[in-house]
Amino acid sequence: MKIWGIADTHLADDKANSMGYWGPVWLKHREQIVENWRSVVDRDDLVLIGGDITWSTCLKHAMPDIEMISRLPGKFKIMVKGNHDMWWSEYEELCRAVPESIKPLSGNAIKIDDQVICGTMGWVAPNDPFFESLDMPAFKRESILLRQTLDSAMALNPTNGIHLLTHYPPFTSKGLNTDFIDIIADYDVATCTFGHFHIQAEWDCIPQGNINGTEYRLTSTDYLEHKPYLIWES
Repeated sequence: MKIWGIADTHLADDKANSMGYWGPVWLKHREQIVENWRSVVDRDDLVLIGGDITWSTCLKHAMPDIEMISRLPGKFKIMVKGNHDMWWSEYEELCRAVPESIKPLSGNAIKIDDQVICGTMGWVAPNDPFFESLDMPAFKRESILLRQTLDSAMALNPTNGIHLLTHYPPFTSKGLNTDFIDIIADYDVATCTFGHFHIQAEWDCIPQGNINGTEYRLTSTDYLEHKPYLIWES
């Protein structure tokens, strides 16, 4: 079994919220994601989807995109909410509505074939240039949820370490550590997968690779040229 990562798929049709406005990398990106996904992901693999999944603004309208993802290869697709996922409804309602192969996470954890995956959205941190005073309540809430999700993961006896999925990176847009890094360091986190960043300057400075025993990876789909990234394999 392998674990793959991809984030910020921003699924949309050609008539509404087309991502082509943001540059050539986004032209027909849905088709590229599907083709590349099918080329690397096997039916028994897991795929971690790091938020900003679809531009839909309600769950009913998001379901065609979610169902499309559910039909792609992979035993389960585990996802967290991104800051643009306005369709993400109350958690229990969402879990009831999505197909069986879709596993949303929101401050909790799941164990699949001896692999423990946990997730929460995260938030922009106070030491980030884009942080505003209005961000503080959400940052504090997500700090609590990060510990909660990691505690939930530890309760599942992660013999192979924890796979942490977030939308916001635990780094600033300038590549500096945030308080989230200190929280992660308190747990046995094998991998930390995230998205949100779409600018070359952010890609150039964000830390990736093994840091204090945790493998950090940016999986924004434009950064990956729309091909899922191999996070872990047995």
